[in-house]
Amino acid sequence: MKIVFKILIFLVLIFNVSISYSQKYPQNYFRAPVDFPILLSGTFGELRSNHFHSGIDIKTNGRRGEKVYAAADGYVSRIKVSPYGFGKALYITHPNGYVSVYAHLFCFSGQIANYVKKEHYRRESFAMDIYPDSSKLRIKKGQIVALSGNSGSSGGPHLHFEIRDEKTEIPINPLFFGIKVKDNIRPFIRSYKIFPFDDFSEINNRNKALEYKVLYQSPKLKIKDTLTLSGKIYFGIQTYDQQNYTANKNGVYEINLYVDNKLIYSQDVEKFSFFESRYLNSLIDYSEYIKTRKRIQRTYVAPNNKLSIYKNVIEHGVFDFYDKKFHNVTYVVKDFAGNTSKLSFVVKSEKPHAAKPIAAIPKSKNSFSYKTKNHFETKDMILDIPKNALYESMTFEYKTGAARKNSFSKTHYIHNKFTPLHKYCSLAIKPNSTLPARLRNKALLAKTNKAGRLVSAGGKWENGYVVSKTREFGVYVVVVDTIAPKIKALNIFNNKNISSQKTIKIRISDNFSGIKSYRGTINNKWILMDYDAKTNTLTYKFDSILLKGKNKFKLVVKDDKGNVGVYLANLLK
Repeated sequence: MKIVFKILIFLVLIFNVSISYSQKYPQNYFRAPVDFPILLSGTFGELRSNHFHSGIDIKTNGRRGEKVYAAADGYVSRIKVSPYGFGKALYITHPNGYVSVYAHLFCFSGQIANYVKKEHYRRESFAMDIYPDSSKLRIKKGQIVALSGNSGSSGGPHLHFEIRDEKTEIPINPLFFGIKVKDNIRPFIRSYKIFPFDDFSEINNRNKALEYKVLYQSPKLKIKDTLTLSGKIYFGIQTYDQQNYTANKNGVYEINLYVDNKLIYSQDVEKFSFFESRYLNSLIDYSEYIKTRKRIQRTYVAPNNKLSIYKNVIEHGVFDFYDKKFHNVTYVVKDFAGNTSKLSFVVKSEKPHAAKPIAAIPKSKNSFSYKTKNHFETKDMILDIPKNALYESMTFEYKTGAARKNSFSKTHYIHNKFTPLHKYCSLAIKPNSTLPARLRNKALLAKTNKAGRLVSAGGKWENGYVVSKTREFGVYVVVVDTIAPKIKALNIFNNKNISSQKTIKIRISDNFSGIKSYRGTINNKWILMDYDAKTNTLTYKFDSILLKGKNKFKLVVKDDKGNVGVYLANLLK
């Protein structure tokens, strides 16, 4: 009877939750944007690089060209085309106050496609962001509006689908609107981690964070070992979810932490605003992510962490263990469908060896507060960090080293790469005397990446410094870029007869500062060349600009420092 009673209580809770959200969000108003069963390669609120995932990623059988349907009646309110980000994306505003978004498209359909092509040629640009009048492109529910693709910063063919609030532009989990995904698989817990909060916190008598791998899975996993905790402690968990018929490791919906059956920490991803998305870097153990790419979600809420996903957090997610008692600690992780996994372990609380924890960071000229602007300057470097760019106050670290090969400044160690920044900071570095005046306009900052190689950090010459904006601490130097972009024709050559083909394909690349612009023409008329930045490929699909007989093709490519590459060819049709 007890088991039956517990099951009934659980079903009642799930029913009440579903009723709550069905009243909050319209049901059966939106249809699925595809006409086949939805399998997800990405969930809403999933942890991504520097941001939360703002929609669901629908698998398209590993190919482009699946039909994409309007989720409801409305009008096309925005069309964005970019080599990066969402790639080709369509926004439809609906009468009920929501906007549906369809991204990483292969192409648009029907009247939308005709409108977009005209705009490309009118603006003479592949990349564009346009907002058609509400009467221009009216859409009916179930109308084919596009074909799915892999455009922009997509890692493979799929459809990214969102539902946003029209007034606030806040994305909401599309599954709340009745979009169905089959899922009876509970989340997986890969590891949990325990962190000391200050120098007087101890875990098993050491002032060092400890991570414990979870070697096997069960709905209610209980760790037998007892841990000893002293002082101020916080916790972290590495977890993922899966749905039926797919092996993708997706994000979970909800994480709760209990100590002695008391809920002391809770988060869920019903919705979030884009302005807060980068606060993800404070949610996770950022240092661990930089080292290993693992995303461990912490209970600690830093003073300048403004995430709205927190629902119940006691004492900023930091807990005191002083009382010499045993405590039961339990993580409860849920996916959107309500599948649940639990991880429990016992800790013994001990009084810290020190009399009291550290009260604050010692004041010095290198003490940076998150509440204020911070300015740091030497004879060779100027760093300006705006207010609220840090998640918490810190002691800034800085040193210099010898110039690297092919650089034109000292090597500047700007704090460390394990500390995240929320806002762009201004960084100015003075070149050394070896930088010729003629190359000042080619100078830029470079940052050392994980592999130890230099990558562009942008910048320009200003009053004796090379100045750029950055949202990353790390190792910086001044370099120059004098090399023009490379252009490689893939399916044409000079005087080639192209009557039997339908496209021109060109690969473009740049050695350092990056492609800034390109312009292709045939017989001095601009042509639309679709840019896939992932493969560095430009594609021109033949249209009326290509004439019978001899055609003069020209492609001009510029990088961010003004270096220019040119390709010329006569083509016969």
